[in-house]
Amino acid sequence: MGVPQKKTDTDKGIDYSYFGGAESLYEGRSPRRTVIVSPNVKDDGKTHFGPPQNPSDFLWLMTEEPHRARRMAIMKAHPEVTKLMGYEPLTKWVVSGVVITQIVTAVLLRNTYPLSPIFLFCAYAIGGTLNHNLFLAIHEITHNLAFKSIFANKALAIFANLPIGIPYCAMFKVLSCSFP
Repeated sequence: MGVPQKKTDTDKGIDYSYFGGAESLYEGRSPRRTVIVSPNVKDDGKTHFGPPQNPSDFLWLMTEEPHRARRMAIMKAHPEVTKLMGYEPLTKWVVSGVVITQIVTAVLLRNTYPLSPIFLFCAYAIGGTLNHNLFLAIHEITHNLAFKSIFANKALAIFANLPIGIPYCAMFKVLSCSFP
């Protein structure tokens, strides 16, 4: 089971938002295994469960990823749901508004004592709410749901990450797309 050799990643007309954030159909890694490669009598799933799992290791399951199966079942039963999938053009405006609001709030509170009630209220109510909004936006953006261009999605993710202070958007894609 190998990876297809060097096809172009610039295939026009491919909507990568349907592939869970993949930037290419040929990312240089083998597809996930969902079956036991060399099954034998002991691999029936009932009598032999394999060696004990090392608690410091990843949990490897040989079953199909459940989100994909559920998504396929929903799309088969309700094909109209595919109209709700794809890019959301409002994302860039919401992210811009949230980032600008964060910056304006910071400028307005620049001379306020950090332990004053108004500062603590603004940090908790305004900052917490807007930061959570940005975390969710970055999640959607890393799945390439803001723009058709991968570069534009990456740029928007970096812009959305500015008020958070910890540059996590670059690693978020790697970690989010690695695990189902």
